[in-house]
Amino acid sequence: MLRSEKGFTLIELIVTVAIIGIIMPAMAVTVTALLTNPQRANDQSVALQQVQNAGYWISHDVQMAKNVTRTDPGGFPLTLVIPVDTNESNDLSVVYSFDGNKLKRQVYDSLGTLTAEMMVAEYIDPAATTFSAPDPSIDNLYNLTVKASKGETVVERSYQISQRPSSG
Repeated sequence: MLRSEKGFTLIELIVTVAIIGIIMPAMAVTVTALLTNPQRANDQSVALQQVQNAGYWISHDVQMAKNVTRTDPGGFPLTLVIPVDTNESNDLSVVYSFDGNKLKRQVYDSLGTLTAEMMVAEYIDPAATTFSAPDPSIDNLYNLTVKASKGETVVERSYQISQRPSSG
């Protein structure tokens, strides 16, 4: 005599619940990683780009400068005198300073008039960003350390910069 079975046995239900109990935590970890890692990767990318922008602009201007003046022991505000031509009265001054966590670059003409201003980088940690003068007995390299943080991500890079020899 055959009997028609409907439903699940208790053993089938216990096995199903056990399998779901094993799979669900792995799925929860995967979903959490998918939702949080893109933000971390984005924060990493943004912070790195800001550090690289600061390194690029300061390195470029220091290489062109004939005079570098650090105002604070940490190096900022940083003033650079950049020659335009052979006439020193035409020289430009470039000043790097912080406005909160933003690094700004201001260009002044020979009369001291602000001619250009730009934000070089943001998310910069002013207390951990330093520009130090070279020790002539060791080398002629300026040391720039830039630190940026966005979200939980912190990026720090160090640069060694030398001025180009003057052709005068």
